[in-house]
Amino acid sequence: MKLTLLTHENIAGEEIAKTLMSKKYSDFKAAVAYAKNSGISRIYNDLVYFSNAGGKTSIIAGIDQNNTSYQALVNLKTFAKDNLFIHHDKNFDITFHPKVYLFGNKEIEKVIIGSSNFTAGGFFLNYEVNISITLDTSGDADNFKKQVIDYWNNLLNDENTKKCDLTLLDKLLTYGSVIDERKQKSFKDIIEKISDLPFKTIKKAKILPPINTQAATTVPVLKGNFAMTLSGFDVSDRSQDPVILIPLAALKSMPSFWNWPVLYTNSGSGYPQLYAIANIRIDSKIFKDQHIRIYYYDKKKEFRLQCEAVKRSGNPGDIIVIYKNPKTPLEYNIELIRQISTKHKKIEPLLTNQASPQKFFTYF
Repeated sequence: MKLTLLTHENIAGEEIAKTLMSKKYSDFKAAVAYAKNSGISRIYNDLVYFSNAGGKTSIIAGIDQNNTSYQALVNLKTFAKDNLFIHHDKNFDITFHPKVYLFGNKEIEKVIIGSSNFTAGGFFLNYEVNISITLDTSGDADNFKKQVIDYWNNLLNDENTKKCDLTLLDKLLTYGSVIDERKQKSFKDIIEKISDLPFKTIKKAKILPPINTQAATTVPVLKGNFAMTLSGFDVSDRSQDPVILIPLAALKSMPSFWNWPVLYTNSGSGYPQLYAIANIRIDSKIFKDQHIRIYYYDKKKEFRLQCEAVKRSGNPGDIIVIYKNPKTPLEYNIELIRQISTKHKKIEPLLTNQASPQKFFTYF
């Protein structure tokens, strides 16, 4: 076995990122006490690379001591999908406190275990100590491997380990069991800047009388598709960043289509962002489970979609259509429609909202 000590000088975050990018492993498991978006955003590109290469991610995260955030769990779900789990014991004297990261193929082949949580502090900033163990075929390694696998399976099968879907996540947020990173002042300030609402905070809230009846509410029907012409900037080869600009008017007219601002969290640079999954159709080819990023860049007042496939394959005047299923808000289907196609001729007349000389959009 190969043993390596990871400290504040030889840091765990770099070792985890390097291992995800190594092409040696197809399975990544982590059981952690706390998870925050600060940790995910620092190894996001490595998780994307691992996932796009066919890697499977499974996470068990604790919510004890109110240190794990709602947004971190939402973002982890884009990678783990149905393999994201929450562990919590109602006994306040007991804390779910492991920090273990497992890599392998059919079996566990590498273990990182120690004090680092799935946070920026745990991965990169704090005085932490972990040990990285690369297993070989020795008897001691086989014995240790069995102990690790048994430990993981015991955690997974524990009655307090629950599969994490969005319904459970919302309930955890409602009861205050997870942190809401949107309450950070910088995030709230940006949301207020872009919100197109003509209201001010003037009066303090009064205590309301008890509710006796509930009036019926009519909810407007949300449209599930967005279409937009691509400008020269959107498909330029000059930009290294695969950014496509979504008109702010489009965001303001239907923010729920973009999950704004409910599922957004602060990036390391201080702007609201959302990670999501997309199946992207270009001509006759479909790129499945591609990771996309949607964010508001406050410095330039731009709402941006990062989508490498469309950025590099589209031409000015082509149309991008984004399809959303309200039951799976973190998953989109994206289609690039060529200017010369019959479908382009059908959709183009629907684009009645003009954002610039080159850019028209609509929801349908």
